[in-house]
Amino acid sequence: MRSHRLAIWVFCAPLAALAAARARDGGTLRIALPPEVGADVAAETPEAASVRELTAAPLCRLGPDGHPVPVLASLERRGDAVAVVPRPGVRFPSGTPLGAAELARAWLRGPATGTVGRGLLAPLRGGLSTLEAARQSKEPVLLLPLAFPWPDLEASLCHPALAPQRDTGTSLEGIGPYAPDGAERARAAPGFPEGRPHPDTLEVRALSLRNARRALQRHEVQAVFGDGADGAEPGLFATYLVLRPAAQALGQRVAARLDRRALVQSFVGGASAPLPGLLPAALGGPAEAAVAAAPAGTASPAVLLYASDRPAHRAVAERLQILLRDASAPLTLRGLPAREAAAAWERGEGDAMLRSVLLPPLPAPALAVVLALSGDAEAARRELPALGAVSDATQRGAKAAERALALAPTLPLLPLYVESARVRLDPRVVDVRRDAFGLWMLDDAWWP
Repeated sequence: MRSHRLAIWVFCAPLAALAAARARDGGTLRIALPPEVGADVAAETPEAASVRELTAAPLCRLGPDGHPVPVLASLERRGDAVAVVPRPGVRFPSGTPLGAAELARAWLRGPATGTVGRGLLAPLRGGLSTLEAARQSKEPVLLLPLAFPWPDLEASLCHPALAPQRDTGTSLEGIGPYAPDGAERARAAPGFPEGRPHPDTLEVRALSLRNARRALQRHEVQAVFGDGADGAEPGLFATYLVLRPAAQALGQRVAARLDRRALVQSFVGGASAPLPGLLPAALGGPAEAAVAAAPAGTASPAVLLYASDRPAHRAVAERLQILLRDASAPLTLRGLPAREAAAAWERGEGDAMLRSVLLPPLPAPALAVVLALSGDAEAARRELPALGAVSDATQRGAKAAERALALAPTLPLLPLYVESARVRLDPRVVDVRRDAFGLWMLDDAWWP
């Protein structure tokens, strides 16, 4: 039987009478993924991250009080550092133990240099050099020294982007309730610290949305990710128009003509909401956007990068192109797969780009991620130590929201909309929850 779960996670039981029944062990948990979710190999979207957590769990989960609850590792304060202490017996499916070296290698492989990782790990003293030194370590504990006080580092390390994955040379292996057993199949991992899942096996199927819905109706799959009814509570997956410093007038022209609510309703779809500020309303962001005035003068031609494998990005990019055409501001669209688009932006290509990030559920780390996304290193160096100096969590969150409001006109990015993980479930499935990041947790799922 699975271990007791935290009260913060929402219990979603369509059949209330089953909630009190004994969970049924055995069977196969089958998940259908539409092409755009399956193509998200980096698991940046909340849907892909929800699926990945079944084979690559995070280091910890956030409890009702915002404090980490160990999954793969406990987090301990040691002076001005945080120690990541793997739980006893935690190993990758290949048998390699999770130690300082493996964790450092996992983060250096990509997460620590990606936008989210740069923001979450910004308070580290020495930056990536700390991880480079740990890469050769034989110690079981990874020590993370802080450059300045940052009470939210432990919570930041629970972000799914920092879930440890080991490069085997042919694939990436994580530590989760299931261990891969083929391209689309995984088996229950009896040694997983949170306990063995109820289903014996996991199958992930790539299906078109139409075929996935039909399979769900026939009970051939238990969940369809990337599909869900309108009206779902928006989560923390935020999309911004990021600009080169020299192209900020482009963002001002968009802001002067943009109707975020219409954008969401017509071009983004369900489980989404307008994002009028740097932070969502759930993190203290504003309910309405400030009135923007279009800049004077003629507009120079510009290039907008977007992720071609994310349908909402394509639709929003085309809408922005029309808005700017009406403002006599020529905009050329360049669609690339998400990872290629991000790499092109890092190489200095394009004048603007649509970027989406899963924000942490705490205002100060969320603002750190937004600052990393903006590319304004000076703002991060100035703002983060001042936030970390506020020891009270409530006051720190209020201060972060206040600073986000003040910084919004100065940063080279324009907030657009926020989304939550979409999933459509077989109505017989029970014990499905959301975690603090808004991700769906299916490792406790069972059905009669």
